[in-house]
Amino acid sequence: MEIRDGWATYEVRTDVPLYRQRLQHMGFTPTADTFTRRLSATGDVLRTHTNFARHLEEMLLQSARQRPVPWPHALEVFLNRVEGTCLRWFLYGSGALALRGIDVDPGDLDLCVDDAHLAGNLLADLLVEPVTTMTGWIADTGGRAFAGCLLEWIASVHADVDDPEPHEQGPTAAARLDHVHWHGHDIPVAPLDLQLAVNRRRGLTNRVEKIRAYRNRA
Repeated sequence: MEIRDGWATYEVRTDVPLYRQRLQHMGFTPTADTFTRRLSATGDVLRTHTNFARHLEEMLLQSARQRPVPWPHALEVFLNRVEGTCLRWFLYGSGALALRGIDVDPGDLDLCVDDAHLAGNLLADLLVEPVTTMTGWIADTGGRAFAGCLLEWIASVHADVDDPEPHEQGPTAAARLDHVHWHGHDIPVAPLDLQLAVNRRRGLTNRVEKIRAYRNRA
C-alpha cells in the first residue's frame, strides 16, 4: 500500500488467473504486472490494510464460489454492531433474496446506508478498505469490511440510478422497503418487485424464475 496526498493505493501482485479475474470483479485496475485500487486514506489505514492482506485470499475464493460464504454469520455481526445506533440501512442484492428463503448463494452482502462513515466506524476493526469518496459511480461513498464474508455498503446513491427504471439500490427502493423477520430481527430489504426487474434486465433467467416461484408461493 502507498499513501500519498490523502489517498491509499492498494497494490496486489498475482499470477493466478482465478485471482486476477476476481480482483477485477472487486474493482481493481489491472496494469502490466499488478492490480491497483485507489481509496481514501481515512481512519486507521494501516490496520485496515492489514485486514485486507490477511483476508484477501479468502475473499477471492469466496467470490469465485470455491469456499463457502457464511453470510448469516456476517449479517449477525452487522446487526449486532448497528443495533441501537442511528444508522439507517437496507439489504439488497442476492443477500436480500437469500434472507427471504429464495434459493440463491450470496457471494457477499450488499448494503445501502445513509452514512457510510458511521457504518465504517461501527465496523472499524473489520474494515478491509477505508470508507472512500468516489467519482463517476452510482454513489458518493462506500466501504468494505470482512466478517467471515465480505460486507459492502454504499451511501448517497444518485437519483439517476432510477432512470429510466427504478433500481434495487436507488431512492425509489429506499422509499418503499420490504421487511423480513429473521432470527428475531426486523430487517429492511429492497422491494422484491424491483429485485425481480433488475435480475430480469441482467438476463439472470434462473434467478428470475426462483423469485417468481417464491412470489407465487407467498
